[in-house]
Amino acid sequence: MNFALEGTGYAFLVKDVPKSPIFNVFNTSNTRTVLLSYIRDVFETEGAASQQRHTNRYTTWIIADVLRESGYNVDVINYNEIIRGDLSRYDFVIGLGKSPELFLNQRISGTGSKVIWFGTGCNPFFSNPETIRRVGDFYNHTGKVLLNSSRYILEDWPLQHELADWIILHGAAFAKSTYRKDRITAIDGPVFIQHAISRSEEELQQSKASYLWFGNGGAIHKGLDLVIESFRKNPDLKLHICGDLNLEPEFYNYYKQVLQEENNIFYHGFVNVNSQDFADILKSCAFVVYPSASEGNSPSVITCMANGGLIPIVSANADVELNNYGLLIESLTIDAVTESIQHVQSWSISKIKEQQDRIIRETTSRHSFENFRGVFKSVLQDAISNLKKV
Repeated sequence: MNFALEGTGYAFLVKDVPKSPIFNVFNTSNTRTVLLSYIRDVFETEGAASQQRHTNRYTTWIIADVLRESGYNVDVINYNEIIRGDLSRYDFVIGLGKSPELFLNQRISGTGSKVIWFGTGCNPFFSNPETIRRVGDFYNHTGKVLLNSSRYILEDWPLQHELADWIILHGAAFAKSTYRKDRITAIDGPVFIQHAISRSEEELQQSKASYLWFGNGGAIHKGLDLVIESFRKNPDLKLHICGDLNLEPEFYNYYKQVLQEENNIFYHGFVNVNSQDFADILKSCAFVVYPSASEGNSPSVITCMANGGLIPIVSANADVELNNYGLLIESLTIDAVTESIQHVQSWSISKIKEQQDRIIRETTSRHSFENFRGVFKSVLQDAISNLKKV
């Protein structure tokens, strides 16, 4: 499965890794034990939990700590590792990957513990066709097949999202709609909040014509090609691109000349979210544009909203709840993106400021790690309570 730890884009099939879990990571003496299948190295490398390389590392630590608080000993295994030995010692397994799939295979034969799947986006049965459709659109436009710029999942582990006893979904309403209708709870994704951007009246005026695309891995899947082509048609508007396109050399080489020569398109490469460079880019833009084919409460978009108050111009598939702000891109086409970025240019500065202020206020509350911890604990307890009734 494409677990996308570093945003590599194209998924590849991982081999079974017969590595033992880390047993009882908190050295507790509880009577109950669970297996967390997610990111093992968070508990192997000092400081890994708080590394701001990807939100899922800190999320892993929070999930484990909530399990500890809930009265469980916590064993941790990596998502691409298959646990060996007696599985009956676990009250349940939570997470995703090879080990939950093994538990569900045992369940089919009438044995095995409960499985709580921690989903991180749209159902692969939905996202795989969507990402290939985008690859096909790009081919029809350019004659090039760039699968490395998709988010195609080769190893799906389908039992988890179809047969798990409960799903806790890192996502919002759209992502949730791609799954079954029962035994599933959606939870807002947390992001790192490092900046508190404010703009003067003059800075607001200047930022109105500037947009940000912020992402890493799967440039076609995330609509960067559509965005670039739209801004080539609108030289009076500015596009800032943050993300390491060197990870997708075919895509980068195709657009290299455009990125170098178009006066209104600024390619920044990888930018640390904790840096002053990122703060300066956020401040210079009023909008974040993201016509993605499939997301789970897009962390890229939410990061820009929470840190800079950027107004989301997004596809429905980006799974960002627009609470009477922002604009929905009607389809994953160049024309639809162009229409959307032109439309918001008619907005008044007062409307833009009002939306930005509300976006910062709402997203910093809903998408902090502190809020995630509290909500996850409540959702987990509810799931466990319901499973006891089955």
